Amino acid sequence: MTESARSTTPPAVPATLRIIQGANRTLGRVAPRVVARMNQRLFSTPRRFTPRDWELDFEARGRRERLPIGASVLVAGDGPRTVALIHGWEGRATQFAHFVPPLLEAGFRVIGVDGPAHGHGRGTRADPYLFAEALHEVTARFGPLHGLVGHSMGGGAIGIALAAGLVVPRAVVIASPASLHDVLHRFAHAMQMPPGATAHFVAGLRAQVSRRGHPVVDLPALLGAVDAEALVIHARDDREVPFSDGERLATAWPRAALLPVDGVGHRRILRAPAVVAAAVGHLSGGGDR
Repeated sequence: MTESARSTTPPAVPATLRIIQGANRTLGRVAPRVVARMNQRLFSTPRRFTPRDWELDFEARGRRERLPIGASVLVAGDGPRTVALIHGWEGRATQFAHFVPPLLEAGFRVIGVDGPAHGHGRGTRADPYLFAEALHEVTARFGPLHGLVGHSMGGGAIGIALAAGLVVPRAVVIASPASLHDVLHRFAHAMQMPPGATAHFVAGLRAQVSRRGHPVVDLPALLGAVDAEALVIHARDDREVPFSDGERLATAWPRAALLPVDGVGHRRILRAPAVVAAAVGHLSGGGDR
């Protein structure tokens, strides 16, 4: 959601989006499966954006390596404890640029992950489960992790990876959705899919996840057995992922604390000094187990 959404004048809808919405409304009533498949591809295909100037310091500090799944990692520092950072949908590792100097000063090695089909990663399709698989590959390549930090979909990927057996003492989850079901339905509503097409769209994506061996349940149902100590940070004014999602995650996670913040929305939260300080403090607060 852009800043223009905060004004009293509704933001203009891009022409391409209006065309897709119109096709969904019309074709979705007579060919719901066709519309569902078209929107599944659209939902799973991220756009790539050029990093902002303030992100470039992280790129300059690190070295790039490629993982088998197609993810690209940016490695900085050589501390004895390792923290991995994973971005959200259509994001990139360098969006964590403000986290890197204090993490390095705290003695961590920092690994920023560009997920498949994002940033320097290979491929054209992605989802939170591929991101979770990338985190397992990070551990296989670089050894045990002391901590994880995830923004938006990256935070969901952390929950999925930990529930699937990844062992990490500490995690920070920032502005992350609690429900894939809700995310899919919000997308379908935004794309103006009729109910029949929406049902096929949701079922198709859930089947895609299931075929890859992942349980098709929402994050709160996965987190009950996760032992990592977590800090869930969420802005009350987040217009993309409701604050209630952060509350749900913190409630379901046995060793989680919720840190509400204000005035930083969904994306500016990664540049908020208080958020960076809280995340680094949480990660620094305990040794490896």
